[in-house]
Amino acid sequence: MQIAPSQIQRVFKLSLPMAGSRFLQMASGFIGTMMLAHLGREVLASCALINATLSAILLIFISIVFSLSFIVGQSFGAKKYDEIGALVQQGFFLSFILALIMLIFFWYAADFLRLFHEPEEMLGFVQQYFHALMWGVIPILLQSCLEQFCYGILKQRLVVILNALSLLIGVPIAYVLIFGKGGLPALGVQGLGLTFAIQAWFDFTLLLICCYSMQDFKKFDLFKSRSHKGLIYCRQILRIGWPMSVQFGGELSAFFVVTMMVGWLGTNALAAVQVTQQWMFLIVVPIFAMSEAAGILVSQAVGAKEFFNLKAITNASLVSSLGLVTIFGIGFIFFPDFFASFYINIHLAKNIPIMHLIRVLFIIMAFTLILSSMRDVMSGSLRGLFDTQFPMKIGLFVMWCLVIPLGYLFAFPLHMDVIGFKLGGNIGLFIGAVIIYWRWISQVRRATELSQKPQR
Repeated sequence: MQIAPSQIQRVFKLSLPMAGSRFLQMASGFIGTMMLAHLGREVLASCALINATLSAILLIFISIVFSLSFIVGQSFGAKKYDEIGALVQQGFFLSFILALIMLIFFWYAADFLRLFHEPEEMLGFVQQYFHALMWGVIPILLQSCLEQFCYGILKQRLVVILNALSLLIGVPIAYVLIFGKGGLPALGVQGLGLTFAIQAWFDFTLLLICCYSMQDFKKFDLFKSRSHKGLIYCRQILRIGWPMSVQFGGELSAFFVVTMMVGWLGTNALAAVQVTQQWMFLIVVPIFAMSEAAGILVSQAVGAKEFFNLKAITNASLVSSLGLVTIFGIGFIFFPDFFASFYINIHLAKNIPIMHLIRVLFIIMAFTLILSSMRDVMSGSLRGLFDTQFPMKIGLFVMWCLVIPLGYLFAFPLHMDVIGFKLGGNIGLFIGAVIIYWRWISQVRRATELSQKPQR
C-alpha cells in the first residue's frame, strides 16, 4: 500500500478542524438539551423526537450542498479562481431555494410525526421548536454553502474559530431564553429553537464578512457581478449532490427501521444498543470528516492533474481513520464497563443482563467501525472524482438488501437476538466495503489512463 507521511499530515490538517467544527455544532445541541432536561420528563422525551426529525431533515438538504466542497476543490487545484467565485454564487442561489423547501418541512414537522401516533403533548413541544427554528433556516443553508467553499480552498480553521465563537454566545442566549432571565419570558423549547436561529444568523453574517474583507478571499471575486445564464454550476452542484442526499436519507431511514426491529427484542436489547450507539455516533464525526477531507484532497489532485497522488491520498485517509477506530475499538473491547458507566449504573443488579449485552455489542461494534470507516473513506474519495451515484446505489443496497435482511435473519429465525442482528449487519457492511474498494481501484485506474492519453 502506497502511503506518504506528508499525505497523512494533509489529511489530518484538513479533517481535524472539520471534525472540531462539527463537535462544536453538536455541543450546542447537547448543552441545550441538558438545559431542557430541567423542564421535566415530557420535555426531555420530546427532545428525542426533535433531534431525530431535525437530523433527518438537515441531512437530506445540507448533503446536497456538501458537493460544493469537492467541485470547488477541483477548481482550486486547477487555479480557476474566477470559476470558484461563480460556483459559490450559484451555490448561494441553490441553497436559498433549498431553504425555502426546508421551511415547509419545518412547518409541518409535528403533523408528520402525528402520522406515527406520537403523544400529542410531545408534539406540542416539537411544533414550538421547529416553528421557532424556521427563522434560521435560510442562514443555516447559506452558512453551509460558505463553509463548504472554505473547506474546498483549505480555510477550515476559519470555520472552527467562528463555530467556537457561536458556541460562546449561544449558551448564554439559550439559558436566558429557555428559563426567562433578565425580565424576559421563559420560552422553554421555543427558546432553544430561537437560540439556534440567532446562532445561524450570527455564523452566516460573520463568515460573509470574512469572505468580503479578508485578503485571501479577494482572488475569488465572490461579490463580482456575473452572468449566470443557464446556471451551469448550480446544475453541477445539484447533479453531484442529489445522490449524496438520497444515500444519506436512505441510510438514515434504514437505521430507523433497524432501531424499530431491535425494539421488538425487548427493553434490555434496546437499552444496550442505545448505549453502544451513542459512542459510535461520537466516533463517526471525525471519520466522516476524514471522508470529506479525502474527497476534497482527491478533487484538488484531479484539478492539478496530479493523478499519481490519488492512491496515496486515499491510503493516507484509510490509515488515519482505521488507526483512530482501532484505538477506540481496543478501549471498547477491554474497558466496556467504563464506557457504559457514562449512561447507566453498572453496579445495579437489574442492569446485569444489559451489561452482558453491552460487553458483547462493544466487541462487535469495534469491527463495525472498521468496516464503516473503510466504506466511508473510499466513498468520500469517489465523490472527489464526482462519482456520487455509485456510492449512493451501493449504500442503499447494502443497508436495505443486506444489513436489514441479514440482521433480521440472524436475530429472529436463527434466534440470536440483538447480537445476531449486529453480526448479520457486519456481514452486509463487509460486502459493501469490498465493492466500494473495487470501484475506487477501477476509477483511479481509469482516471490515470485518461490523463496519459495525448490531448487532441
